Amino acid sequence: MHKFSAVIILSLLFTPAKTQEYLQRHESVDVRQYSINVEVNDTSSFIKGITGVKIALKKPVEEVVLDLASTDSEGTGMVVDSIFKNGIAVDFEHEESRLSLPVYNIDTTGVNYEIFYHGVVGDGLIISENMYGERTFFADNWPNRAHHWFPCVDHPSDRALVDFTVTAPSHYQVIATGTLKKKVNLPGKRTAHYWSSSIPVPTKVMVFAAAGFAVQYLESIDGISYSNWVYPQNMEKGFAAFTITPYILRFFTDMIGPYPFEKIANVQSTTMYGGMENAGNIFYHERSVTDNRSLEYTIVHEMAHQWFGNSVSETDWPHLWLSEGIATWLTDRYFEQKHGTEKLRERLASHREKIIDYSKTRLAPVVDYHTDNYTDLLNPNSYQKGSWILHMLRRKMGKELLIESITDFYEKYKSGHACTDKFMKVLENTSEMDLEHFFDDWLYSAGHPVLSLKTNFSNDRLTIELLQTQQHKMAFEFPLDIRFVLADGTKKDHTFDIMFRRHEFIIDMPSEPVEIILDPDTWLLFEQI
Repeated sequence: MHKFSAVIILSLLFTPAKTQEYLQRHESVDVRQYSINVEVNDTSSFIKGITGVKIALKKPVEEVVLDLASTDSEGTGMVVDSIFKNGIAVDFEHEESRLSLPVYNIDTTGVNYEIFYHGVVGDGLIISENMYGERTFFADNWPNRAHHWFPCVDHPSDRALVDFTVTAPSHYQVIATGTLKKKVNLPGKRTAHYWSSSIPVPTKVMVFAAAGFAVQYLESIDGISYSNWVYPQNMEKGFAAFTITPYILRFFTDMIGPYPFEKIANVQSTTMYGGMENAGNIFYHERSVTDNRSLEYTIVHEMAHQWFGNSVSETDWPHLWLSEGIATWLTDRYFEQKHGTEKLRERLASHREKIIDYSKTRLAPVVDYHTDNYTDLLNPNSYQKGSWILHMLRRKMGKELLIESITDFYEKYKSGHACTDKFMKVLENTSEMDLEHFFDDWLYSAGHPVLSLKTNFSNDRLTIELLQTQQHKMAFEFPLDIRFVLADGTKKDHTFDIMFRRHEFIIDMPSEPVEIILDPDTWLLFEQI
């Protein structure tokens, strides 16, 4: 996901169930497939829906609980009309956005539900006008907003196949997760569009869009269907903005492995975010598409998410950095490959400033269990600090071994989900290194080293006193490069292993340095005072 500064992100998201309950559900219930049939119209935010849910039971349970927004005081939300279980009408309870469905002892292997409902959409499916004043429909599910318009287990730990049947007025083009199977013209100038996926994904990235698109179908990229969907009014600029896509796709397939979905479609959209990595069809904020000078790295970031975030999802929201941090690091790698090491260092220095600034407003670890407002996790800890941690691992492990470890992690958990500890274990197995202390310092502890340096030069010796002055943690452990610049321009580089609150070093030096530079090659996340 890429944030877009001109878009106001919702300050509060409804949490349909506590994290612990989601994980309990995951231990007993596995949604295998959603069949979402939804009809939209040109006059209101009212929808009619029928969702089929195929569920496998991992152990005996008395009920299945799905998330579905209840109606609120303003009349938005969904009303359930009827539910059929294996073709037979059943009773149900729908309260506080929890849809409770019966399970009987005979349901030892699985159960199929068909849920009929209607209502006025308040979130999750954005029904609005685009920047040209034309009506649009965009599913915008991240992080847990899918339940506002269809019944589901709205959590990244549960992934399923999805089929969409989207019925819309015939003047709309429709795109959705998976591949288009057929279109059927219906009475009343309506068209039903049938899309079907062959790869399971979490609800956060299973979407559809309906709008007046100009669609560009291009030659497949290494066998992957490729298309661009933009508004007709900016068709020339829009199509031009995405011409870099094949190069980016090959960059990642060469580094990580084959692209994990049926298609790649770039979609101009009217949603909350600057970029949203929906599986196989990436949504880009409408205004960013008209300015291709700034779009390339958003495309890179969202493309990286197809592997990390979509194919491998985080087990739970506190581990969001496994999506956003890895995608940011991969974007940095692309930046380095295209523009060189010095430009990468400039980018890393900018990342470091954002991390330091954020720590002054909220001091929290990257793996953050202390918020239920998941949009709060779209912060420099998840993005820039996650990338910085991988950059420091690159120094510790070496670039090739780190890339191999990340690829191993992907291969082990693709089409699944993982947490930070599982990521660490893969890296340890591949590198044969003990990384527990590193992960404790940088991922499970808040903040970063704050360094203070005092020096004294006497008798051709330089005495250095180095202090870690951060208040929240006694000491981080890290290698620190220091460059000493002498009056004649000579540079002397030394590396010190830092592990205590205070260190004192004495170095032979022919003359007093005119400049002392900490971390000259940009390998350490730190703050100097």
